[in-house]
Amino acid sequence: MGLRGSKLSQIIGVNKRLRSSTAVMTPKGYVPVCVGVNGDFRQFMVHTKLLGHQEFMELLYRSAEEYGFCNDGVLRIPYEAKDFEVYWMIKRSTPKIFKVKPI
Repeated sequence: MGLRGSKLSQIIGVNKRLRSSTAVMTPKGYVPVCVGVNGDFRQFMVHTKLLGHQEFMELLYRSAEEYGFCNDGVLRIPYEAKDFEVYWMIKRSTPKIFKVKPI
């Protein structure tokens, strides 16, 4: 009785819309983050486990001071994008953050 989810999505064309979409899908367990100031913004995917890290929490508090706690959309962090990339991806070499290539 009823249709399976995959059959239903074929009927209404969900798969077609997802394939034609240019938006980046967020992997399970990750949060999209936009880092930057003065027009130099870069997008990253940050694993949710890293959100509880002390140094990353300091960046989140900075974000809350700048944009407020009730912010719609992607999480924005006011920090130099290049410095963020160098520290978190190169010096710390954590696999819990990866850069999203611009479309």
